[in-house]
Amino acid sequence: MTDPADYAHLFDAPILSGLTQDQKHALLASCTPRVLKTPTHILRQGELTDGSYFIASGRVEVGYVDASGNQVIVHLATPGEMVGEVEALSGRPCACSCLTMADTTVLFCPAKALYAHVPSKILIPNLCTLLHDRLMRENRNRTADHYYNAGQRIRLYLRQLTSDSDNAVRISQSQLGVVIGCSRQTVNKMLGELRDAGIIELGRNAVRVLDRERLADGAPAME
Repeated sequence: MTDPADYAHLFDAPILSGLTQDQKHALLASCTPRVLKTPTHILRQGELTDGSYFIASGRVEVGYVDASGNQVIVHLATPGEMVGEVEALSGRPCACSCLTMADTTVLFCPAKALYAHVPSKILIPNLCTLLHDRLMRENRNRTADHYYNAGQRIRLYLRQLTSDSDNAVRISQSQLGVVIGCSRQTVNKMLGELRDAGIIELGRNAVRVLDRERLADGAPAME
């Protein structure tokens, strides 16, 4: 059984908004932690799941592959987010695959636990809020893909993947190229320019944002 005290930061997860501390404690206690040192698929596109995952630490790559085998990374989920809850509660196959990055910890949450510990009058509005946020993110990304150049897109995605409290993202240049629809060489050039300007710092398969304000210059506006 999970000790909720070990994951107290998840009490602020959007899916738990409106619950009492006791309800949050009971839900997290019913989850099962998984510490994943190497990249691991926790959900696979087209397969059914009987539960969802809280991201306790690390990141999870959410990817989609079309019928022709074309792959796109649609989101990099960060701590506090949940993945797979829509599929688990609806009984529908997973719309995307979810691959953990190295050194990621997730908590498996059975669908029956959500039903048991989150009243429907709270669960339904919270799910709708999550779906609305995802729609807004998708609208923003589709607009960027159509109307902004590669330099603007890379700034947008780096802002989306980081925050003031967590300014680093583990992502390779190849992965970032897939996200923004550019070659690895183009990504390498643009990251080098941002590094030389003192806006980011590059590590092995990682990008650290040093100046979010300057990163925002020239990037599409984020609502």
